[in-house]
Amino acid sequence: MKKINLLSIVFLLLLMAMYSCGWETVPPTAKGKILTTSGYSLDVLVPGKYTLWGRDELVLLQTNTATYSESVKVILQDKLTITAHVKFRGRIAGSQDVINSMFNDITPGDDKIVQFMEVYNVYGRMAVRNKAREILSKYNVEDVHKNYARLSGEIKASLTKVLINTPLEISDIALGEIAYPKVVTDAVNMSKERQMSIEKEENQALIDMTKKKNELLLAEADYQIEITKAKAIRDKNKIIGEGVTPALIELRRLEVLEKMSENKAAVFMPVEGMTSIGAQIKMFK
Repeated sequence: MKKINLLSIVFLLLLMAMYSCGWETVPPTAKGKILTTSGYSLDVLVPGKYTLWGRDELVLLQTNTATYSESVKVILQDKLTITAHVKFRGRIAGSQDVINSMFNDITPGDDKIVQFMEVYNVYGRMAVRNKAREILSKYNVEDVHKNYARLSGEIKASLTKVLINTPLEISDIALGEIAYPKVVTDAVNMSKERQMSIEKEENQALIDMTKKKNELLLAEADYQIEITKAKAIRDKNKIIGEGVTPALIELRRLEVLEKMSENKAAVFMPVEGMTSIGAQIKMFK
């Protein structure tokens, strides 16, 4: 009888244990910590399925990489104020000791997920702002405009040192969009407008000069055409003039007379005979 009661108790305990446990999953791009009634477990869980007992809870830690931007207002060396955006890739990383230390500083919300921005707000935001201000404030507005790459490198090197023992891993740090003060943008716009006006006048002058050159070329072409025509007429007349001799004129006169004599009904008289009195009397009769 006692043996049967003992087996029943063991069975009930096993049954209670089965109903008091559960299975939870740590998905990819995440890590996990088990929160027990006495605090967090020491182990940092990698992606996989885990058994939770009793009132244990699984707290997830977001570890995927994403792109973020931090807006920083900076007073430059020349007392002008700009707003710069520091852009970077970031994720939660670090050794087990670093992760365990982080959980002592951050309380997860109702979703039981510790996200990047929660960790960044504690460990990263102040560092990014302070280092960006510290570096940019050494330059005037003209230097900032000309040294994007150099400033990005300085900010990256400085933040890498500051965040090395934190649960944050930040890479590809670079200056993004910079909002300059109105006095600067107005001056830049005026300079651009002046430059555009000058370029417009220069371009119009080139257009006008090109038109004049084309007109000159056309005039020279017309002149050459007229000269060529005149030379052709001159040469033609010269050739004709050189070919008309007294003998040729006499030949042509005889040819005309011969042609006229073929008309039997007509009376022909040489031009020289028109001055003869006899011929005139004859014609009168």
